[in-house]
Amino acid sequence: MFPHYVTDEPIKFFIIEILYVEFKKFLYYNFYVKVKTLTLKKNLIPEATIRRLSTYLRCLRISLEKGEEIVSSPLLAERCHVSESLIRRDLTYFGEFGIKGKGYKTKELIAAIEYILGIHTPIKVILLGCGSLGRAVLRHLKKVPYFDVVAAFDKENKKCGEQFNGTKILHISQLKGVAEREKPRMAVIAIPPEELQEAIDLLAKCGIKGILSFTLSQVKVPKNVTLNFVDIAAEMEFLFYKINQKQ
Repeated sequence: MFPHYVTDEPIKFFIIEILYVEFKKFLYYNFYVKVKTLTLKKNLIPEATIRRLSTYLRCLRISLEKGEEIVSSPLLAERCHVSESLIRRDLTYFGEFGIKGKGYKTKELIAAIEYILGIHTPIKVILLGCGSLGRAVLRHLKKVPYFDVVAAFDKENKKCGEQFNGTKILHISQLKGVAEREKPRMAVIAIPPEELQEAIDLLAKCGIKGILSFTLSQVKVPKNVTLNFVDIAAEMEFLFYKINQKQ
């Protein structure tokens, strides 16, 4: 469920946008692929740069939809709400891009960023928790071509067996079998805090390498598993800070 204070649809879409960015960040750090012939040490790349790549990618896709084969630096910067120099600096970490005096080839830069983020091939994902929040997440992920949601799970029998947005909801007891067959590498968790540790232990045993949790709780995580939290309250506090800065 969404927290009781999250009732407006715009806020729910804001939450899903957070999820989108967190997935992209996770994909980079865990499924990094070299661009061109440049070899990098991943710990040299600022996290903020990875987050901005997602923004660049969405804006480049807008350019592609508009039929813009080349997008100028000023136009891309305007659409992304950043400076031209920041875009150049971010891209420099991964290679040489752009045509001097013209801009960036839209398709080429889209392909490059997709490789950097590791989303050039579908990533198998599972979902734990099929309440309101879990279903909102599932609905969004099904629209993204490089996230292949292979299964959704819940422990409530009354939810199991349902089809939601093309995905069958299975009982949590079936997770191990599905994991052995489908070999997903990522999971999204939308469950109560008291169930989080048990869920993480189960996912780790099933070979899951990355977990994105909407549940905040102190837990122990195996060294070979990456756990990211989505803190809705913290994101909204930061947003409110930015609002105040503009006044």
